[in-house]
Amino acid sequence: MVDPLQPAETFVPLLEESAEDLYERAPCGYLSVLPDGTVARVNQTFLDWTGYRRADLVGHRVQDFYTIGGRIFHETHLGPLLHMQGEVRGVALEFRRADGSRLDILVNVVLRRNQGTDSRVLRMTVFDATDRRSYERELLGERRRAERNEDRIRVLQEMVARCASIDRAEDIVAPIVAAGAEAFEATRTVVWLLHPREPVLTVAGSTEPATPPVGLDDAGPEARAVHTAEVVGADGRVVTPLVADGRVLGTVSFYFPAGRQVAVDEVELMRTVGRQAGQALERVRLHEETARRAWQSAFLARVGRDLDEAVGPADRARRLVAVLVPEIAEYAQVDLALGEVAGVATTSSPPSATGTAFADDVIARGPGEHWEIRDRVRETVRAGTADTPLPLAGPDGRQGLLLPLRARNTVIGTLLLAGAPATHGPFQQDFLLDLADRAGLALDNARLAEQDREVARILQRSLLVSERPTDPRFHVATVYRPAVDTLEVGGDWYDAFATSADSVGVVVGDVVGRGIRAASAMGQLRSAVRALAKARCGPAAVLRHMDDFVATLEAGQMTTLAYAELALDTGLLRYACAGHPPPLLLSPDTTPRYLWDGRSGPLGTHTASRTRREAELTLPRGSRLLLYTDGLVERRGERIDQGLDRLAEALDARRKTPIGSLTQEISDGMLAGEGGHDDTCLLALAFDGAPQFHADVPARMSRLSPLRAELDGWLAARQVPEPERYGIVLACSEAMANAIEHGYQGDPSGIVSVTATIDGGILDLRVSDTGRWRAPRATAHRGRGLALMGRLMDDLVIDRGVGTNVLMRRQVRGTTGD
Repeated sequence: MVDPLQPAETFVPLLEESAEDLYERAPCGYLSVLPDGTVARVNQTFLDWTGYRRADLVGHRVQDFYTIGGRIFHETHLGPLLHMQGEVRGVALEFRRADGSRLDILVNVVLRRNQGTDSRVLRMTVFDATDRRSYERELLGERRRAERNEDRIRVLQEMVARCASIDRAEDIVAPIVAAGAEAFEATRTVVWLLHPREPVLTVAGSTEPATPPVGLDDAGPEARAVHTAEVVGADGRVVTPLVADGRVLGTVSFYFPAGRQVAVDEVELMRTVGRQAGQALERVRLHEETARRAWQSAFLARVGRDLDEAVGPADRARRLVAVLVPEIAEYAQVDLALGEVAGVATTSSPPSATGTAFADDVIARGPGEHWEIRDRVRETVRAGTADTPLPLAGPDGRQGLLLPLRARNTVIGTLLLAGAPATHGPFQQDFLLDLADRAGLALDNARLAEQDREVARILQRSLLVSERPTDPRFHVATVYRPAVDTLEVGGDWYDAFATSADSVGVVVGDVVGRGIRAASAMGQLRSAVRALAKARCGPAAVLRHMDDFVATLEAGQMTTLAYAELALDTGLLRYACAGHPPPLLLSPDTTPRYLWDGRSGPLGTHTASRTRREAELTLPRGSRLLLYTDGLVERRGERIDQGLDRLAEALDARRKTPIGSLTQEISDGMLAGEGGHDDTCLLALAFDGAPQFHADVPARMSRLSPLRAELDGWLAARQVPEPERYGIVLACSEAMANAIEHGYQGDPSGIVSVTATIDGGILDLRVSDTGRWRAPRATAHRGRGLALMGRLMDDLVIDRGVGTNVLMRRQVRGTTGD
């Protein structure tokens, strides 16, 4: 044993004796190599590491014991570096052992020169780097694994981002397939989705060939992954479940080549793919469900609005099939004739060119023929035993669903849907049944409303059509127009009646509301006005008593009306308006004007009942008075005064229009192009004054005798004494004979007009022709007609312009204006 406390000089002999041993047993390999690579000397340490004998190496080129990669590196890097630098340190090489295995080494090489001989030798020290290289390989493997995982995580993040942006469940397949190929180098990736109502898995996406569904009782890895909610490997594939909130929604199958080992970290990433994709699928399904319900709610609301716009059952059925095609189905058919419910048998007719055909109670839209529903199916639907849509086969082989149209616990018809919808399908049966129920209720409401309208219409007509007073001193014309022919009737009304032998009353009113209630109230108010007016208490008093009446008639409150009384002997007009548009007066020689006096509020208002007012004025003969409801002058987007101006202009333009056609012409003109948005009621009162006789007679002498008899009868009806009647008729006959002979010169196509009026005991007689007058040649027997007319009448005027007008006047006694 060496004493470390002894002086260093004592170890020198020991060191000299062991130098050779130090070389041979050095902790590193040591080689002396000639410039051409020949091994000149090698120590025992290197021999022990490599398993070679000394004779195996000495005299041989060191390059021959490198691996192929080592030889290439020696020739391309080590040799040139030694030549340039004279030394190389820390070079990693692989040396081939005697048994063929590899030895990882680190090499330091120094080039030595002998200055005297100029010889060169390479001194090479070799260190065993097996453990170091193993550690480096482990580090490199971990690094590569970390890089692969980083890439996989990036792919996974991209998949999650793509899944977050999709809004349809079928679009989730592409991100998952891409992740399988990029992250795991899967040769094939298949997404299976669990059926919502059946225990089967079906392949999602269109990229896969037709694959039959897999039942959950199958022994394959897909079914096992669903049951265990864990990753399952078998048959060259790894299956991970799609999981969201603890529920399995499907699976993802990753296929790999034979012999491919799946690492633990890959399995964990596959599990993460299943969780992330499952959550994305659940989110998309929730989004789809929300969007589907929102669309269905909006569609049902639109169907309700569209059906409400139509009125009758047939119109609503047409509107229904128009809405359903093509959004709900390619073909839709409504059958409202369901045996004892509708009382009409179903008939079918060929479709029209537009694809819509109508039978008595069958309305359809879409391509193809009508579907004939068998009696057995009708009985099933009528009995109400079908809680789900009934599948049917059509005449052209198409499949359809038959839905009952229900209303008030009764099946009123059927709705047939066939063909795929254009969008948003397929639809669940709950939605289709809800759609059918809403449609059935809308159709039945239309039927009931149509019945109510017909009852109200009959009631209204019975009240509006009544016997009017007749008197030659006035004439009344009326017109009533509903806003739309098939809408509910309103409460507008008119009436004309005699309040005494010499006075007439007219009224126009408007009851708030529509339908039977409004029509009934209108009838009661109309009768009340008649009864009160005949008491001759005046318009203001009539309105006050009407206030008391509507206090017990709720439907009559807020009614507006205009009431007027005309004294036929004096022309005195008394009128009052209860919240109603003002009457319009047209006098013979003035422009139309509105009567704004005598106004107060609608019936039943508290303040108006205490301040009922009336006004009066005297009408000249020939005046016309219009009473009307607001529907005639009110328009959307137009001020009321504009409508009043239009009415005044319409009346002024029709001064000469006969009273019998005046109201119709004004109504047509005011409502042209739109039909109005409210009911319209119009009454025209003409104060004609004196009775009138008028006749248009062909220019033939044979027509004189009938004309004389007709004129004599008219004069007799006015109690003109017989002697005066004789003279008047003779004067008229002479004037007509002159017109026939001298005006038309015997042309029988000419017309001679005769007009006679009696006013205040004065007869005015006019005989007119449009011929060309030719003066007769004077003879002893001619020219006596004019002289005779002059003696028979008080005044005689002959006007020859366009034709000839003979004007005659005479005072008559004992006449009456009746």
